[in-house]
This record gives sequence, structure tokens and C-alpha cells, in this order.
Amino acid sequence: MKNTPRILVIGDVMMDHYVSGKVDRISPEAPVPVVKVEREWSTLGGAGNVASNAASLGAETVLVGKLGNDNQANEVQNSCENLGIKTAFVKGNQPTIVKTRVVSGQQIVRFDKEEFIEWTDAEFNSIKSILSTQIKACDIVLLSDYAKGTLSNAVLEEVFTLAKKENKRVLVDPKRADWSSYSGAFLVTPNLLELGMTAAGNGVKNDDNQIVDACNKLRNQFRIENIVATRSSYGMSVVSKNSVLNIPTRALEVYDVSGAGDTVLATLGVSLAQGKTVSESAFLANAAAGIVVSKLGTAVVKQSELSSFVSQGSKLIEKGAISAFKQTVSNQKVVFTNGCFDVLHQGHRQLLKEAQALGDKLIVGLNSDDSIRRLKGSQRPINKLNQRVEALSALPFVDGIIVFEEDTPFELIKALQPNTLVKGGDYSKQQVVGNDLVKNVVILPLLKGISTTELMG
Repeated sequence: MKNTPRILVIGDVMMDHYVSGKVDRISPEAPVPVVKVEREWSTLGGAGNVASNAASLGAETVLVGKLGNDNQANEVQNSCENLGIKTAFVKGNQPTIVKTRVVSGQQIVRFDKEEFIEWTDAEFNSIKSILSTQIKACDIVLLSDYAKGTLSNAVLEEVFTLAKKENKRVLVDPKRADWSSYSGAFLVTPNLLELGMTAAGNGVKNDDNQIVDACNKLRNQFRIENIVATRSSYGMSVVSKNSVLNIPTRALEVYDVSGAGDTVLATLGVSLAQGKTVSESAFLANAAAGIVVSKLGTAVVKQSELSSFVSQGSKLIEKGAISAFKQTVSNQKVVFTNGCFDVLHQGHRQLLKEAQALGDKLIVGLNSDDSIRRLKGSQRPINKLNQRVEALSALPFVDGIIVFEEDTPFELIKALQPNTLVKGGDYSKQQVVGNDLVKNVVILPLLKGISTTELMG
């Protein structure tokens, strides 16, 4: 595992400027709030924010893009130097992009200073030379496409040609509806709106089946290995060949979503470059997004923050700790349900939320990998035990998870002695394993058309 990867970030570089203050009156000139300015500051935005996050996570980071010949370009350069980000910029006559946000508790208005970026022949030759050197020297390439023109079709073609030649993975945060120029990417990270802009998404809803179907169409059409779709309050879906992983949000409190996509891209890139798998990297990216949306403005996540946040996440209860757990909840109503939860989906989330409402603590009995293979065949589980534990742990209505190796949870129920046993589907209470061991058995209806089989096609 490489501890200090070299990350190359290419894309639309901009400055995010903030004007913050209090509002306690409306202007007599027009029905608009009057902001009494208390503070102003600037941070790197766009591809610059991706680079800031990668550097904050401990990566050696190089930022490539196009700036103007203006004071804002100098501000970008100085900010990069202060953050330890190496740069390779092309300078042109168009202004450096600046977004100014006026904030009072929340954003009131935003001003954008920008022109669509065009490449002259001389500038294009310069970027080609930079790309040839930097792609060869990096471990992974991150493309931050804000549709401002830096990543033109010609530039993208050059990036993917060189990356293929040097055997370097390319990750893309997209803003365009046509993904033709992203063809061959290792991973693309659309949000719900961006996914819906595509012909495959066609205004996709935040629905498990629709998300996975759109992602698979795009993967196959444009030869993209993985798509990580960020889904706001639903977290993210990781869609690869023969694999789907839905990860619930880890957001603490959503304060400002500015730049959350930048954080996701940077975290995925750094983690993959360190040798982690796509699913492992996605869990980290999801956690990083949960941290950054709780901060004001375009922000970064530090490695120490991410490590601390992740380490607090697991709700796994070892079998040997069941007795101790029972003592801590002796005066509370414990609800128990069980399952494989292989691809966590909307049906699971609804069942678990309704189950938790039936008592004080919800404990989930989770089949081990070997148990699932015996029950469902050698091709299952799709997601390994640690991934399933992490996904369930992210749900606020799950209070504890206990893994069992047997084909049924009978012995686990016997040891735990919950007050209520919950199952979903067309069971009768008498058919539920452990019904003779508890006081209450509740059958909850399942969502129609939502299942692991449906998601996997």
C-alpha cells in the first residue's frame, strides 16, 4: 500500500470568495436583506478544492488548469503554495473564475465572474506538454469537470490517450450530459442531477432500481468500470460489473453542500491510489462527504478527522458481548430482525426504520458470508461481511449488529432474548424462526419491486 500517493488533478480552477455577516433588517430601497459584513475570505474552488482535499488527506498533489493574467490568478497560485499543492497552469487572456457567495446563516446570493474557457493553438500545445509530463509521473488522475471549458473534448482525448498509454486510472466528476468524452474512465462520480441529465438517466428519481439501471447503461455504453452515484440523503450507490453497493449517508448535520462532490472525488482518488478497493474507498468518501457538509463554505476534510469519524462508526456487537449488552438494556424493549442485507436497498431501510419504532433498541442479526453461500449459492454474497456491517452501521435506526454463522438465527435469538421479533414478507408468525422464544412477533410488508434480485437485473 502506497502511503503517500501522487495525485494529479486536472480541471476548472476557480476561487470561491465568501462575504459573511448578519441580517437584521430589510433594505428601504428594495425588498432585499441588508448584510452587515463581518468577515470575508477566499478558498480554492472547483478543481482547486479537489486538490485541497487531496493534499489535506496527505497526498502529494499536482493541480493543472487554465488561469487568467490577473490578480485572482496570483491568489490561486499563492493559495496552492500555502497548501503545499504543486501547480502547472496555462495562463490566458480570459479572467480567472471567481464565485462570490454572500452568506448569513445560509447563502443569500452568488455572483460569478467567468467566461467560457477557450484554448488557442499555443495554449493547447502548452497543456499537451504539461499532461505528457504529469500523467506519467502520477499514480492516479482526477478530472474535475465544471463545464467551464478547461476539459474540452480535445483536452479530454489527450488525457485518456496518455492515461491509457501509461496505464493510469482516471476518475471523473462530471458536469456534461454526454459522457462520450469520458469513455474508458475507471470511475465516474455523478450526483443525482448529473445522472439525470444523461440520456440513460433521463430525469432519474432517487430510487434504487432507477439509479442502478441508469448507471449500468452508462457503464456499458461508455466502457466505464465503476460509477459512484452520490444521492444526497440516501448516501451513495457504487455500481460495478455484477456488483452493487448502497451506502447510507454518514452526514452529521447538513450545513452547506458546496464542494461535497470535490471531497468525494479527492477521497476516492487518494484511497484508490493507496491500494484500497473501490468499495473501501467509497465508504471513506461517503464518510468524508458527511463531514464536509457540516462545515461552512467550500471546505476540506483532514485525515485525522476522517480517521476519527470512521473509527466511531461500527455498531458491531461480538457474540461474547451479548450478556454485557443485555445488562445495559435491561429496562428497554429490544427489537430483533435478521437477514443477509447483501445489497442494502429501500425495502431494507423501510423495514429497519419501522422495526426500530416498535421498541427502544433495534438489533440486526446478520448472516455471515459462509451462511449466505450455503443459503443462496456460491455467487453470493455480492458484498462481503465487513461492507454489509459498515452499511448497516450508517443507518441511524440500527442500534447494534450481531453476526451469526448458522443457517438460522435461532441460537442468537435464544441468547439475546429480545422483546419483539420482526420479519418482512409473506410469513405467518408461526413460520418465523424463534417465534416461540419471544413475546411478540411482527410481520412488516415489503416494498413491491425492490429486492436484491431486481437491483442486480
